Amino acid sequence: MNTVAALERFDIDEILRQLASVGAASVPFLNKNLRTSLLEEAVGYAYKREEEIVGSGDRTVRQQVGSFEDFTDSSEFVRVRACFEDLVSSALATLPRYPFATPFRLNSMILNRYEAGSLGITPHRDLARYINLIGIVVIGGNGRFQVCSDRSGEHASEIMAPPGHAILMRALGFPGAADRPFHCVRDIREPRYTLVLRQRRP
Repeated sequence: MNTVAALERFDIDEILRQLASVGAASVPFLNKNLRTSLLEEAVGYAYKREEEIVGSGDRTVRQQVGSFEDFTDSSEFVRVRACFEDLVSSALATLPRYPFATPFRLNSMILNRYEAGSLGITPHRDLARYINLIGIVVIGGNGRFQVCSDRSGEHASEIMAPPGHAILMRALGFPGAADRPFHCVRDIREPRYTLVLRQRRP
């Protein structure tokens, strides 16, 4: 599956620098034909509406999003997950020292749909059960992905990721960074589909 132009364009050193300093980085990933095929598949699924309010008190997160995760083995999304894992693993293998305590294995996959005009999701951190790196592949639709310093959204930095790009974000276990970045999705101007790839801790 030809999803990226070339491995040498996936600059792992620069990506790791951005992850350490900002918390996330964006890279081109999907070619146009594959992205179109994925979007057609994504539009055809029935999505479960997630709870709009999660947590309580100063840990409250608001979201308006649907999710799907019942992929068949023949799904294009399953092959995209394998390709993304292979791309990252091959890049990590070129480093003089492997950065993670456990091998990089993506064993969690969920497709999210944000409706046009929806709230998106307010600043939050991914759960501590996810480790190393998180991948978010933008399949289609407009919206803004931002990393910030806290739940109020202070010091927000936008990660430019148009359809076809993949966002990499650090997770628990990322070297030299004890914190998981706060991040949010906002300004959903048309239906937005993203494939979220994670590594669940053993």
